[in-house]
Amino acid sequence: MLFLNNVTKYFNGRPLFKGVSISIHRGDRVGIVGPNGAGKSTLLGIMEGIVSCDEGEVSVEKKIRMGVLHQELSVGNDTPILEEVTNASDHLKEIRRRLSALEIKLGSVSADSPEAATLLEEHGRLQSEFEHYDGYTLESRGLKVLQGLGFSSQDASRPWSEFSGGWRMRVELAKILLADPDLLLLDEPTNHLDLDSLLWVENYLNDFKGALVLVSHDRAFLNRLVKRIIEVDNGKVSCFSGNYDTYETTKKMQEEVVLASYRNQQEKIKKIQAFINQNRVKARTASRVQSRVKMLEKMELVQPPQRPKTVRFSFPQPTRSAKRVVEMRNVVKRYGELEVYRGLNLYIDRGDRIGLVGPNGAGKSTLMKMLAGVIPYDEGSIQYGQNVNIGYFAQLHSESLNSEITVLEEACTVGPKLPEQEVRNLLGAFLFSGDDVLKKVKVLSGGEKSRLALTKILLNPPNFLLMDEPTNHLDIPACEVLEQALTQYQGTLVLISHDRRLLDQVCNAIIEIQDGSVERYVGNYSDYCSKKNAAHLQNDQPRLIPQLYTVQGAAPTPEKTSKKDRRRKEAQARSTLFKKQQPLKREIEQLEALLAEKEARKREIETQLSDPSIYDQKEKLRALLEESPLLDGAIRELELRWEELQAQLEAQSKV
Repeated sequence: MLFLNNVTKYFNGRPLFKGVSISIHRGDRVGIVGPNGAGKSTLLGIMEGIVSCDEGEVSVEKKIRMGVLHQELSVGNDTPILEEVTNASDHLKEIRRRLSALEIKLGSVSADSPEAATLLEEHGRLQSEFEHYDGYTLESRGLKVLQGLGFSSQDASRPWSEFSGGWRMRVELAKILLADPDLLLLDEPTNHLDLDSLLWVENYLNDFKGALVLVSHDRAFLNRLVKRIIEVDNGKVSCFSGNYDTYETTKKMQEEVVLASYRNQQEKIKKIQAFINQNRVKARTASRVQSRVKMLEKMELVQPPQRPKTVRFSFPQPTRSAKRVVEMRNVVKRYGELEVYRGLNLYIDRGDRIGLVGPNGAGKSTLMKMLAGVIPYDEGSIQYGQNVNIGYFAQLHSESLNSEITVLEEACTVGPKLPEQEVRNLLGAFLFSGDDVLKKVKVLSGGEKSRLALTKILLNPPNFLLMDEPTNHLDIPACEVLEQALTQYQGTLVLISHDRRLLDQVCNAIIEIQDGSVERYVGNYSDYCSKKNAAHLQNDQPRLIPQLYTVQGAAPTPEKTSKKDRRRKEAQARSTLFKKQQPLKREIEQLEALLAEKEARKREIETQLSDPSIYDQKEKLRALLEESPLLDGAIRELELRWEELQAQLEAQSKV
């Protein structure tokens, strides 16, 4: 349905990617990954047709209905969001317009006239088409999609302009999903979703019958939805079968094999070059030297794998707090007449790493803001332990940045004083590389300001850290750096995140918030899912939460098992390569020993023939003269076989 043929795109004179050929067929589930700035969104734009390619061609089947979600918001209006969503399908909108026009026209003509019969026939045909596309249930389906994305029934009648940017993006997503296109192109669809809405979208897309292509930093989201990964990196576009975990495993194995091939070839080149250097001036070995020179000239060099630069950063650690960090007793919180919490009791101890989960509107952010002291509570008490130093990260945290100084200067305002290079390293991990650190804060986008605020917290972490959706606007490598930082963090953490991999790696407890009450589950997010699903199955209810790392049509693959499988597969690949190459290496060693023996004998004959007294020994002279050409022939045959075996060894080392 969509084909890219030998597509090349340049940016500022350098290729973002070259010679890309990709086909998207009905039912395909494709994820696009790669570092920030590699060209993922550009590739998606070429597929959509809003970005032109510099070379190659893009072809799309006729009458394909395409739904696209961009990272940037389109301009909305003041119509109620339900009306905005239901008007998204241009096809259904046009049918409704034509039906209304026909009904008006039918009212102005005689019921017995030929014109009325023609109009009624067209009206019936359009009505059947409208029913075929579920036009009469459009409003109820639109309301269902909006509720799945976290909107209340009352929100449906509110105008688009009353919502913040994140909620407007959800309206855009609702419009696209409701239109039920043949092909969905989604650019970071999880950026503005909470965990509950993300799970709803994930289930919706799992049931989606069309083709899906998405750019996402959410590894668990990719694992559950895609069956093919397109990697955009270093000017290359590569395709991998399977989900994100399979892609990681396959890529690592390929890199290991290529690296082994590269090292083998370099060792071979080193030996050949050493032979050339040692024998270049010797006339008797000139033919063998020339043979090896030609071998080097013809050799197709194996390039080492280009691995992303790994940022290794020793994160500063906070001072030690009291054992009981905070305790909430009989806390009541109201917003006007809405009572969010009544009689809330909760304690958090030193070393707790808590993930807050629950449906949209349950009060996760309200609880975090009360813990941070950002908003007041109405009744009860919140008591903090000694030496508790609170740090609160949310999207609005970026507003506290000094807009008149550079990124590097702002990052260096934290204490204790750190070496500038360490500050640059962490800024680089969060996408501020090279001259980016010299930009003024005031020219940064909202996402860049959020990343800078996150960097500052990690450079000087408090001992009680509260974080609300810290992975928004981060690519996968930056998410992994954040994961590394929070894993190393020795303080107390409360986290709200839609990134289930982060919750799984970092948290040792999950607190579920629902209907104004809290329930604590020991363990990480996977443990929480298992306990919730087990409780529902005992009550003969369907599975409530999809297991993390489960992909449609595959068995669960927990990360520990995945790593074990990866190591096993890598070992199997190395073992297979070793077994395949071992006979060749043994024969090469035997040939080299035999060659050394023959060449030593050849040198011995040449030494004897250079002695004038040998010419007085007719029989011995004749034997030496007969043996010398035989040795030359044997050496040539051995060299040819050696070169043949080396070529086979090199071929086997290639991927």
